[in-house]
Amino acid sequence: MSSSDKSGESGEVRRDRDRFVAFAFSAADAFVELDSEQKIRYVTGAVNALTGKEGSGLNGKKFLDLIVPEERAMVSAGFDIAVKQGRCGPMHLRLLQDEGEPLFLELRGTYLPINGGGLFLSLNRGNAAIANNVELIDKEKFAEIAHEAIGSASSGERPAVLTMLDLEGLTALISRMDEDGAARLMSDINGYIQAQAIDGGTAAHIGNDMFGVVHDPGTDIVNLEEMITVRAKATDPDGTGVTVNTASVDLGGEELSDFDDAKALLYTINKFSEKRSKFTVKDLQQGYQTMLEEVRGKIVSFKKTVSAGEFEVYFQPIVELTSRDVDHYEALLRLPGAGAEDSPYPFISFAEDAGVIADFDLAMCARVMRFLESVNKQGRELSVAINVSGRSLETPAFLEKLIQLLGHFSPPRSWLQFEVTESSTIHDLETTGKFLNSLRKLGHAVCLDDFGSGSAAFQYLRALDVDCVKIDGVYVQEAQDSARGKAFLRTIATLCKDLEIDTVGEMVELEASADFLIDIGVRYGQGYLFGRPVKDISGWRPSERKQA
Repeated sequence: MSSSDKSGESGEVRRDRDRFVAFAFSAADAFVELDSEQKIRYVTGAVNALTGKEGSGLNGKKFLDLIVPEERAMVSAGFDIAVKQGRCGPMHLRLLQDEGEPLFLELRGTYLPINGGGLFLSLNRGNAAIANNVELIDKEKFAEIAHEAIGSASSGERPAVLTMLDLEGLTALISRMDEDGAARLMSDINGYIQAQAIDGGTAAHIGNDMFGVVHDPGTDIVNLEEMITVRAKATDPDGTGVTVNTASVDLGGEELSDFDDAKALLYTINKFSEKRSKFTVKDLQQGYQTMLEEVRGKIVSFKKTVSAGEFEVYFQPIVELTSRDVDHYEALLRLPGAGAEDSPYPFISFAEDAGVIADFDLAMCARVMRFLESVNKQGRELSVAINVSGRSLETPAFLEKLIQLLGHFSPPRSWLQFEVTESSTIHDLETTGKFLNSLRKLGHAVCLDDFGSGSAAFQYLRALDVDCVKIDGVYVQEAQDSARGKAFLRTIATLCKDLEIDTVGEMVELEASADFLIDIGVRYGQGYLFGRPVKDISGWRPSERKQA
């Protein structure tokens, strides 16, 4: 039935349809209704401008015949999804024209079981490569949303399933395509995945060929796989396409029975793209479950180590370069069975990625505070710096518990310093800055650790008020080998001097390095030249110069 043939409709039906169309025109250029055979039953809007044909001339034609042949399979798969799940799209396609190049369109579809069942399509004109692109959220935001979904699913409030997708070969396919075609393909794939998401906002592009989506239990993931497969193959100049592998886990099931399991899942999400080899096997589900089990075991082991205090604290001196007097020590983690020189980086990195680093940071703070309490009772003086992860500083529970710990700290506040590590990105710099300022007001010095090693170093320096900056040891060592390294190190030192911030050069192993640091204005040094990490520093005494 065309827009001009409404003799079979009642006045009420016509009014309802006209009202609906009037509202909908604010979001689309034209509308098409298809029957159960996907033939055009009704059209309205700027149809003539889009197709070059009058609306009445389209009645009875198959919609797919209006589309360029290589994209018909993709649209057909989308229509199947709409019939099963109620909606599809956005899909970007090209509409055939009687003359000239095909016209780019964005299509969204809704299925309604009226008039024997039909698809209602909205069409928008535009270059899909540069307009109306569908973008998914990033990995970090997805982890937050997945965590919320776990809570809702576990409480029975809203069942949900998390599915990970590995579109093997997607990166290679994109490299074979022109820029516009690649942009359309990515926008379509994002759209397919987003269409499955709860409320449309729980889908993410995790990295490279990896995607994730939190969806309702009834979602047909097999259909999603088929849509992506068909679209990629039709687009590929070589006709190869991609191989779609998926793995799903019930967020409210026994697999995620407690809070630690939820953290294990989030860690698995974070590591999904980094351990891709585990997910390219035929049975991706088994690989995913294997990784989840490994992470669970790691978290249990980590918590046992922390709660039982099964770790050692070593101390490395930080000296004033001109006098070589020890100014203070840095507290360093050493694990059971490890030597004084063995790095605990994998342990710390895992804790940050799994979201349990705050537990360790609190345990380390408590251990060092008890040590300084004992030093105070012996009538000695000592100053120690503790590393705190940026991830911990964004955890409200950590901030609250640290303030509680500090409330019971009786030695002078200057004895306890905090070094903010950059191994984990700080997102909320405003809140973090306020907390660090509160520590400084209490009398604790705050230092920015490993400055220069991360991309956000200068952003942190601009946003956070700190007393000291520790220059990453890589730059100290590079300064020995190249004029470029010297220039870079000198630039950092000059910037900090202009900001009236003290500086510490790390990994100082040669006298030449110490001399150069002094020459460019760096005040302190740390490294094997001045002392290796040791467990016992009971013999340390502050110099008379420092006491004065």
